[in-house]
Amino acid sequence: MKLQPISPTSRTHGRLSAGITMLLAVVTALFGACAKVAAPVGGPRDTMPPKIVKEVPANQSVNFHEKQIRITMDEFFTLNNPNDNVMVSPPFTHPIDFSVNGKTLTMKIKDTLRENTTYNIFFSNCIQDFNESNKLSSYQYSFSTGSYIDSFMIDGKVQNAFTLESEDNFLVMLYREDNDSLPLSTLPTYVTRTQKDGSFHFQNISEGDYTIFALKDINSNYFYDLPNEVIAFNDTRVQACPPEVKDSTGNVISEDSARKPILLHSFVITDPIPKLMHYVNPEAGVYKFPFSASVGDLQSTFTANPVEYFQQWSANRDTLTWYLKSLDFDTIPILFTRGEQIDTVLLKPYKAKQATGGRGAKTAVTPKLRVSFSNEGHCCEPMLMHFSYPVKPVDSFPVFLSFQHQGVADTVVSHFSVPDSFITELPIPLNLENKKSYTLMIPDSTFFGYNNLTNDSVRLSFTSKSEKEYGNIQINYRLTGEDYPVIVQLWHGKTMVQQHILQADSTIVYSHLEPDDYRIRAILDINGNGRWDSGDYHLKRQPEPIIPFPHDIHVRAFWDVEEDFKIDRSR
Repeated sequence: MKLQPISPTSRTHGRLSAGITMLLAVVTALFGACAKVAAPVGGPRDTMPPKIVKEVPANQSVNFHEKQIRITMDEFFTLNNPNDNVMVSPPFTHPIDFSVNGKTLTMKIKDTLRENTTYNIFFSNCIQDFNESNKLSSYQYSFSTGSYIDSFMIDGKVQNAFTLESEDNFLVMLYREDNDSLPLSTLPTYVTRTQKDGSFHFQNISEGDYTIFALKDINSNYFYDLPNEVIAFNDTRVQACPPEVKDSTGNVISEDSARKPILLHSFVITDPIPKLMHYVNPEAGVYKFPFSASVGDLQSTFTANPVEYFQQWSANRDTLTWYLKSLDFDTIPILFTRGEQIDTVLLKPYKAKQATGGRGAKTAVTPKLRVSFSNEGHCCEPMLMHFSYPVKPVDSFPVFLSFQHQGVADTVVSHFSVPDSFITELPIPLNLENKKSYTLMIPDSTFFGYNNLTNDSVRLSFTSKSEKEYGNIQINYRLTGEDYPVIVQLWHGKTMVQQHILQADSTIVYSHLEPDDYRIRAILDINGNGRWDSGDYHLKRQPEPIIPFPHDIHVRAFWDVEEDFKIDRSR
């Protein structure tokens, strides 16, 4: 075979091919190497919050006179809204300057520190790792400008005086001085916040007695300076307790009577001069006028365009509802007068809501008289029919009741009337058989409101109940102590079912109750006015005490429960 010489082009092509081959080999090797050292995809999720690895100066430092604190974590992190989630006790006049650089938090102090004082800086779930947002909870940094860290403490709880529910995120403040005006004008000596269960804990405070005050601080200034801020206070000064002493197994071996937790009851002071709030116009011809407190005598005067109306007060006279007879009016100026106090109101016509029609067109929604029911199917109480607007008298109207009788559909027609009076509720007594399915029907345009609104046809399906489907509670109330009334209440969830006012020992039977859990509570009606009264800090008056029955009472069908409730009025 005859060899041919390689042309320059062929030689260049050969060198280029070899170069490409070598480059591919290198790239492949690199990718192969990378693949071998890459972290596996997935794996367990990081659930650990950041950890403190260094604090400069050290936590619990004494003779502290620094202006800067540096805290370093074991990973990158974020600081969430420190102005709201970091608390300093005693509080600073000027807020701390926070900055985060990498894994280090720097806090610059702008205040002049008090002498011989222990400071505590609380971080409330605001430090969290960068990737998974795992939060570092309840971190506290403490230091003292004196030669030792204070070690005394005060524990307690804040609960709502009326509902008895725990108060979360309340400021609780301690004052060295003993002065009624302290919460109104002076920064506290120490401050902390309540937890979700209403509990609070002061630690690293100095020995001695304190004035204690709790506040839902709306404007975040540590002062009780708004009339609608919720507050709580103690009648007497409270004593700081020494630290607990524990044995080698962790059991507390020191006993101190002062260590009993403090219970504070929160309330909003009742406005002595009720103020009229903005009125509400929920539907055509209906106007609700809410007041800041219960209202006594109230006079209304039309300065122009008078209209006819009916009115209703809420149970505690803090909301007035007007039902206008006519919907055809312009703006109506009204003067509400209570003694020398005058409120001016301009009633505007109701703006009908718009409903979307075909192809995006909007049509006005025609208001209707709404009819609803309660107690349907109840064996021992009549069914109640409720109207959304006061209705005109009706001499006779039919109620059609359909049911199955021996496999055949049957309908009974009963007639009732609306009396010649202003009503929004009407009992409908029906003869029902136990455990039977019924359908109730009322024709449209049966009822007319005084504004001439009328109802659509009504159809209601229900099943009647027997007495065996209800339970009863018997409570034997035993009153001791002072001689003032006690208001006892039966509650189902957030609804009060019944209320009675007792002057002496009594037995009350709550009958025909739906199976469920119920609560009993007693209000000590100290002023004897027949209702619960809130407190007044300026008069140093606590809210009237409420004593709950120790546990919920479970009602079962066809079952009677009897309990004794001893109520001590020695308070």
